[in-house]
Amino acid sequence: MSEIINNRQKRINTMKSLIRQLHKGIASPEQVQHQLEALLEKADYSDVFLMEVQLIEEGIDQKEIQRLCDVHTKVLRKQLDKQKVPEATKGHPLHTFQQENRAIENAINTLEGLFDQVRKMDDITDATTIFHMIHAHFNSLMDVDKHYQRKENLLFPYFEKREISGPPAVMWGKHDEVREMLKNSINGLSGAKPILASEGKVFIDLALIPALEQVKEMIYKEEKVLFPMSSELLTDSEWYEIYLQSDEIGYCLYDPQDKWEPEDREEMPPPQMTAQKGKVKLPTGAFSVEELTRVLNTLPVDISFVDKEDIVRYFSQTKDRIFHRSRAILGRKVQYCHPPSSVHIVERIVDDFKSGAQDVASFWIQIREKFVLISYYAVRDETGQYLGTLEVTQDITDLRKLEGERRILSYESTTSEA
Repeated sequence: MSEIINNRQKRINTMKSLIRQLHKGIASPEQVQHQLEALLEKADYSDVFLMEVQLIEEGIDQKEIQRLCDVHTKVLRKQLDKQKVPEATKGHPLHTFQQENRAIENAINTLEGLFDQVRKMDDITDATTIFHMIHAHFNSLMDVDKHYQRKENLLFPYFEKREISGPPAVMWGKHDEVREMLKNSINGLSGAKPILASEGKVFIDLALIPALEQVKEMIYKEEKVLFPMSSELLTDSEWYEIYLQSDEIGYCLYDPQDKWEPEDREEMPPPQMTAQKGKVKLPTGAFSVEELTRVLNTLPVDISFVDKEDIVRYFSQTKDRIFHRSRAILGRKVQYCHPPSSVHIVERIVDDFKSGAQDVASFWIQIREKFVLISYYAVRDETGQYLGTLEVTQDITDLRKLEGERRILSYESTTSEA
């Protein structure tokens, strides 16, 4: 065992020595790559990871490691190419990271196809239409920020707990570089003026391709170094905490549908859920109570909820509520909140919802100058079981007057006139 450890440290020392020559400018990347390929056969992701840890511990500045991070990957690529990407169960955070990478690669392939179309154009051809498409795809690709945020805020803390902060910090710095390059690309694509093919070709070569190359380089670093190391370091309990907190940050070009939990979940301590503290956790996101209250009160409709026992449990407090509500109705039977003349209609609607005969009941009335739509919706769980009734009331007077179209692009002109 000691021989294995010694041999491994010898490999790492060899790598460090050559990388130091690279940092000092004594050797070129090509020379270092040739020597590494000649001297090393068994180096793997953990050797590369530990090499960076030790270089930082021995005094090489973290920013210097970050500056030459891509060069490190290039000269070690032959060793890293042998590394298999760890397999992960569907729904596992590692599987989600990997599927996001496949989606990012698809987006990049699409963009590279659009670049080829521009290159085939005559220089005097107007390439504006294609650049609008390129702009839209770069906007979508900016979703990579959520991929990076989950690494930074959910995954990297587990490295820091083990006092391995250097390499994740270097990767975080590379995230920021990618974000900046994507933002600059998007800003450059935002111009409304016509784009000639000749101008577009220059912009593609100088800005867009370098940005995409950095995104691809990050995918390689993740799958050949970070993910294998993460798979080795983190426990199932820690991965489960990451899984439970991921929804709040969101996902990149991929929507994970599979649920995941460790096989021995019952034996685990309850997850900390630190990122969810003070939040109302929902399947598609999370709110603070203040945010959720304000969102519900900002909706252009009045809503009330009656539970499956016919008890009024909630109503929104919009600025210009159509029908007044006071908190005195909370906890009351819905039948007692309506005049006797209409109670039998309310009971019929609720009975139809409970039996499954109906899911929606709508009515519309004129109240002075307002034309009001009142709709009732059956609220059901995933199996179709009745949970309650949602009442939605809306003043649709102005909606009835709409004609033709008003597209989002007209917003700027209408606001400037105001």
